[in-house]
Amino acid sequence: MTTDAQEEPQALSDGGELDDDQQEVVEVLEGWHAIVTSSRVLIGFGALMLLALVPFATGHWTGVHVTTIHAIASVGVLAIAALQRRYGLGAFALFILVLSLLWRFEWGLSDEYMAHLIVVASVFSILASSLNMSVGYTGLMSLSHAGFMGVGAYAFAVLTTETLNPPPGAEVFNLPYWPSIVVAGIVASVVAFIVSPILRLRGHFFVLATVTVMLSLSQVVLAWRWMTNGSLAIREVPRPVIFGYAFDTADKFILFSIPVAIICIVILWRLVESPYGRVLTTIRANPAVAESIGKNVGFVRLRVYVITAFFAGVAGAVYVSYVTVAAHSQYLVEFSTFLLIMVVLGGSGRWLGAVLGAIAYVTVSEVVRYVPEITEWFHSYISFFPVIPGEKTGGITTMTWGALLFFLMLFRPQGIIGRYRLE
Repeated sequence: MTTDAQEEPQALSDGGELDDDQQEVVEVLEGWHAIVTSSRVLIGFGALMLLALVPFATGHWTGVHVTTIHAIASVGVLAIAALQRRYGLGAFALFILVLSLLWRFEWGLSDEYMAHLIVVASVFSILASSLNMSVGYTGLMSLSHAGFMGVGAYAFAVLTTETLNPPPGAEVFNLPYWPSIVVAGIVASVVAFIVSPILRLRGHFFVLATVTVMLSLSQVVLAWRWMTNGSLAIREVPRPVIFGYAFDTADKFILFSIPVAIICIVILWRLVESPYGRVLTTIRANPAVAESIGKNVGFVRLRVYVITAFFAGVAGAVYVSYVTVAAHSQYLVEFSTFLLIMVVLGGSGRWLGAVLGAIAYVTVSEVVRYVPEITEWFHSYISFFPVIPGEKTGGITTMTWGALLFFLMLFRPQGIIGRYRLE
């Protein structure tokens, strides 16, 4: 026999009516939950992080001020991600929080050094996001992406640099900065269109063809010395200037690279989340189904290949204007594999995964650079602990990414927040 007190919770769990006070509490909690988990709050936290970089770039704030705001905003995003059970967003927020704390307490990270990492991460985010459209959404496993980045970089350098030595009868272009970025992307797209017959190949044959494209582009750069300066590279590439404000240092350049990255990523995001993006995922899953509903699979793949090459060219233009040197050794097959690792690490088929993968790649690569110092520190306390020489850092980086990729494919083939397994 049950009492009335025991029957009341049962009635509530079975959908019984709440009294006025309980209903009011529920409505208040639901209202606060809706406000806290609103996308507008997420956008607000993101805008706060970006706006904090403005006074840092102009010299009014130090890294301590910026990282304090970033840490607070990251905690807010992390809480929202937990309420919404969005684990990918939570991983991204946690990652930013860790970086902010490292910078906040100055564990070997100066303001100029962190600004450099932010610039590189923003450029790599464009590259990874555009490659993700090809690999993650359309299923085109391309290793020629770094080549198109190099095409854009060299096109930009040729168009803007005054110190070139043109052949007799030719003139230096010396075009304005902003049109040159767009032209650099267009040149990369044209090159992608020229080599597009490789899209007729499938599977491993297509991958090998993209490697051939990379090798061919590298040889063209070395052979066309009258335009590219060959192995000597093109130097003194100009940096952007807006209304007399020169982005001549890393902390100033972030005010240029981050907006460009945001524009490119938003455009790519709108493409992949639109009905056109659903066509891409259909082609990836089953090209025959896409053809049965009237889609020209070959033409769609061609457009994706050309579009992604354009953004790779833009990223190359931004990058070469930052480092001020266009050298063919920066755009080899090895770098294309690292771009692919960024996509796989963050998550194939997720636009946020590509951004997360790019930031993770930059961070891990820089951490590996400190391995010699770490081993020396251990050796000072443990005499038999091996010390790794500083000149071996490059090999350690490659080995580290090889091991990470192996375990990633073994335990998490779809990446941190990925939608698809890499095939």
